Amino acid sequence: MHMRPLDAPSRPLARRLWWLAPLAVIAGVVVAILLRSGGEAAPSAIGLHQQAAGADPEEAAALYDRVGEAEPEIAEYARLWGIVAGGDALSAEDVADLRDLIAFRPNGPVAHLAHLALARHYVAIEDPAAEDAYRAALGIHSLPALRLELARYLEAAGDREGAYQTYRAALGDPPDAFAGMRRLGRDPVTVARDLRNAYYLTDAIETLRGETSPEARMIRAQALAGLGRHGEAEAEYRAYLSAHPGDGEARLALARSLAATGQREEALAIYEDLDTADARIAIADMLADEDPERALALYRDHPYPLAWWMATWMLEEQGRVTETLPIYAKIAASDTYYADDAAFRLYVLGDRLGDEAACDEGLKRLDSLGLNWLGLRATGRLVSLPRPPALEPGEAAALARAAMLDNLGRHDLADLEVLLAARNCHRPESLAALGTALMQRGLVEDAFALGEAWLAAHPDAPREIWQLAYPRPYEEEVRAAAAEFGVDPHIIWAIMRQESRFRTTAGSGAGARGLLQIMPETQAFIAEQLGIVEPPSMVYDPATNIRMGAYYLAEMLAQFGGDLEHALAAYNGGPGSAEIWRSDPAMADRDDWLRLIGYGETREYVTIVSMNYAVYQELYAEEVAP
Repeated sequence: MHMRPLDAPSRPLARRLWWLAPLAVIAGVVVAILLRSGGEAAPSAIGLHQQAAGADPEEAAALYDRVGEAEPEIAEYARLWGIVAGGDALSAEDVADLRDLIAFRPNGPVAHLAHLALARHYVAIEDPAAEDAYRAALGIHSLPALRLELARYLEAAGDREGAYQTYRAALGDPPDAFAGMRRLGRDPVTVARDLRNAYYLTDAIETLRGETSPEARMIRAQALAGLGRHGEAEAEYRAYLSAHPGDGEARLALARSLAATGQREEALAIYEDLDTADARIAIADMLADEDPERALALYRDHPYPLAWWMATWMLEEQGRVTETLPIYAKIAASDTYYADDAAFRLYVLGDRLGDEAACDEGLKRLDSLGLNWLGLRATGRLVSLPRPPALEPGEAAALARAAMLDNLGRHDLADLEVLLAARNCHRPESLAALGTALMQRGLVEDAFALGEAWLAAHPDAPREIWQLAYPRPYEEEVRAAAAEFGVDPHIIWAIMRQESRFRTTAGSGAGARGLLQIMPETQAFIAEQLGIVEPPSMVYDPATNIRMGAYYLAEMLAQFGGDLEHALAAYNGGPGSAEIWRSDPAMADRDDWLRLIGYGETREYVTIVSMNYAVYQELYAEEVAP
């Protein structure tokens, strides 16, 4: 039924699918005769595709061949459809044709689907080559459903360990992954350990129900501590240590739970006895008020930049500002998320103290970090993005194939055509064209990820690439919410970029949900204020989430007198904490306020979102209100 192309796989598809040429000539003659005789014209590719969907396998294959004749640009798709029309059981010629299609565009959608067709064929004939075919398909385009299909195949084939690891890698996708792990795990302890490592803490505890081995108690204790249930964790740690009294990690964890429940003396005794780096920083934290000099010594001599940061905090509180400068310089040179904060503080304090060397060192370190908001703040510069000439159009072939697939109603394949072409392109012109098409097709996360990755490797990228990395999705919803609550739509996008990376289903371990990461208690408050009666799951609806987030941002701006930086700190760290930081008597100016933000996450949040906002304002300057 199917003829294998005679040309080598490395040659162009049009040459290997030689059978199309004579058929196309014949079809042209037939059409001409029909037209001259007043007969009806041959069906369009759309009509042929629709007919094939309801035809028997042999007729469908013939119809798909005619689709390829009508639209040569998608001949490879037509050939694939014809091959798989008969189901999973393929002939030797079919298998050879699939391999030719894979060789034609090894990283394209047809290759992905051909590998999948081969995998299912091998499953049907019980050939172990199925696993390699599944993995090849996943290597081109990884989908949750396909990972689970591979896991189920491995399970059915008796490869319990391989199936278990595949289910484990699919955690966070459909619930089948967790069920598969429970079914195939060597024992509950192994499953619970993997769940704990993936931060499925409640599931890990549930998996260990009734398990009393020391190993089970250790994992249960760690999960309980991770959930903040330190009293319960203490009992489990003690039970584990009764069997393994020399386990330093468990003793350190027990001390942390003891300290969290107010049992300071016993916690301190354990820390002193352990005398490890983690124990010493814990001792310093506990002694900061009652023995500040010892705490300071422990912080200063510690190998962790976090401890050095705490040392600068104590020194500034004591007025020993000059002593902080070399410490800030050391932190600024480290590869940690404190580096930019320390470099900025080095610049600020150097300027106050008239220490030009410290001031210059701070600016040098900020410059070395690339485009960052603290560097802009220190210099007073505005964001300056590259302004090369606009890019020429690129990647017409993939977009043309996608358009034809759209015409056939195969929007899924059109999406995949554009996505895989974008992932495999190496020119900014192509990425700009394909990324824009992805945005228009609603594949916002994919376009954003590609733009961001390109920008990380090419900071001088043209503005079209910057627009992919700083997109404006859900524009109608964002502008409507911004207008309703009187906020700049670009700050909504700046927050969305940091909060969820434009993923509607985003969630955090703390419970925040959706595009703007609304916490459940905040959602309940906003719903009451706005009279929203939809179920809680509606927070994942883009319009609902954006409206709630915009309302809450407007509330924070109103509470903090329109001060955006304070409002951002409140949005992330809570209005109560933001008010404490704003009212700290140690604050001389806004630069001090940045240092006094008590949560490292919030400090980073303010700087990142502020930088996002600055880029949005410059990138779309013609649309930003003065």
